[in-house]
Amino acid sequence: MTTRHLQVIILSALLSGCAGIQSQLDNEKISSLRYDNVACPALVAQRNQAVAEISRLTNGRGYQDPNVVTGFGPFLPDYRTANQKQAGALQGQADSMTRSIDRRKCTG
Repeated sequence: MTTRHLQVIILSALLSGCAGIQSQLDNEKISSLRYDNVACPALVAQRNQAVAEISRLTNGRGYQDPNVVTGFGPFLPDYRTANQKQAGALQGQADSMTRSIDRRKCTG
């Protein structure tokens, strides 16, 4: 085994131990069923608060999932800023709340 092969093996092992960006993005997608027990007016208020916080964190641009090259998501580290990570988590919650609101036909 050459030194070059050893370097590639070590680098691969190190990169595989990192929390990939894809797993972090997957964790942001949550089920809307957890919000079905929340009263409609309270849920609409929570969703609106989350959307306002996303707007604040992203300076009014809204959250957009990062463009990750297909196949590299498990290997790339999560390179987003702290605000982007927080906005991503809030966006997942807001999307789930919206699905629950739509399914239950809440007004607001």
